[in-house]
Amino acid sequence: MVIRTQCKKCGATIKLDFGNLTKDEALAVAEKMDRTPRECPGQHTELEGFRKLWSLDDAIHRAYDLGEGEEPEPVISDKEYVEGLLAEGKEIIDGGCNTVPELNLPRLHDYPNLDHMGFGNFKNTTHLFLRCDSPCGKRFYERLVRESAHRTTIHA
Repeated sequence: MVIRTQCKKCGATIKLDFGNLTKDEALAVAEKMDRTPRECPGQHTELEGFRKLWSLDDAIHRAYDLGEGEEPEPVISDKEYVEGLLAEGKEIIDGGCNTVPELNLPRLHDYPNLDHMGFGNFKNTTHLFLRCDSPCGKRFYERLVRESAHRTTIHA
């Protein structure tokens, strides 16, 4: 069972896959998540409180009791994901694990003088390297010339 909810702080929508868990098991997982620091997709970190911040109890109630849960969607492969980004004309950099060797992507570690900007984003004097994690959870980066980066998207 997949539940969808929204961060009260930033409005980012998240989906959590609870698989075949019962409602009580899902609530127990939500309680455990509440005590684990995590990054929100809205690019802020919370040290605790995700259960309330994401209204997990309400989302679990809606999914299990009201039938608003979703079925999991098939996850595309890392190769398909990167090929889609490349087809959009984006310059994609591998996060360093050579995840899709057949595409021969440059590695992030091949770029000198990278400064960490937070939330896994990097910059050097000429470019931004912005995270674009695959649905499988592998890290890739879009390389942008600093002047072309949209100011409302990332703080350089």
